[in-house]
Amino acid sequence: LGGGLLAACQATVPVAPAVPVVGSTPVGPFVAEAQALFDGCVPVPSSATSRTYRCGGLSVWLEEMTDVGEAQAVETGHARVRSRLGLRLTEVTGELPLAGRSHPSLRFAKCAGLKGEEPCRAGGYVTAVTTSAGRVRQLGCVARDNARADLGRCLELFAYLSTKGNPEGDALSPSSLITPPFLPWRVLGVPEGCQLADSTTRAGRIRCDTSTFSWSVFQPVQPGSAHVGRWRDQSAEELHDALPGASPVEVLDCYVEGVATRCARFTAPSPDGGGDVVVWTGGVDWQGQGLFAACSFPARAFPFPASCNGVFAPR
Repeated sequence: LGGGLLAACQATVPVAPAVPVVGSTPVGPFVAEAQALFDGCVPVPSSATSRTYRCGGLSVWLEEMTDVGEAQAVETGHARVRSRLGLRLTEVTGELPLAGRSHPSLRFAKCAGLKGEEPCRAGGYVTAVTTSAGRVRQLGCVARDNARADLGRCLELFAYLSTKGNPEGDALSPSSLITPPFLPWRVLGVPEGCQLADSTTRAGRIRCDTSTFSWSVFQPVQPGSAHVGRWRDQSAEELHDALPGASPVEVLDCYVEGVATRCARFTAPSPDGGGDVVVWTGGVDWQGQGLFAACSFPARAFPFPASCNGVFAPR
């Protein structure tokens, strides 16, 4: 990985906090009370204060925010939706009843016409609630094809997230970052000039100027590649949908943590206009513990930069 890794990479892995690296469903590490509701969802690490979950045809996110009001949080969520779906949306402002009272909300749809006619590419909601700690929790959901069943599930997930927060049980706060970051079997490095954006016992994200590396760990109820493949495919769908203009996803042979498997790969225009970025995602079952990882970097920079931590290799 080169000499640019922080010296902390050699440090002893800290004692894990109370939430263990254990999943209780085939596809995700959720606390007991969230298992049934979030069954079929896979976490995609976002930041120390936010999480995104891909649940079949929908993606839902929550972000713990400070020093903002609910209306302002809805506005920033609105900007997030527009960066993903574009500006030509049908939008209706209103309120949603969550956590015992009404909260400002936005209902949106991306349809062929601006009056909401079918066919629709996507639709969903953005809202925000004030938690008992006084922070504002931004919630958003995007449902593929604006499907009624998925929109209904968005609201069911909002009901949980508005009161309980992160269904994995980890606190979403910069103060909860674990350093150095690690997989259950080895410590990860943060190259010089990069930022540890998220790091818990089960997930993390390293951001650099031109690359990003993220990972999630879970323990399948029934060990086997089918569960890891589902994790890989749904996570790849979420990353692909979040990058406008992305190419079709290609599945190819690769190594993840030295294990022969299949990876998903696609390219997308760089947000800063600096050429295409390539995104690799893959997963393996490592002695009963599942690993999903993703790394994005400039297409011209192949092979993988140091930020990918040597997780990926072509074959």
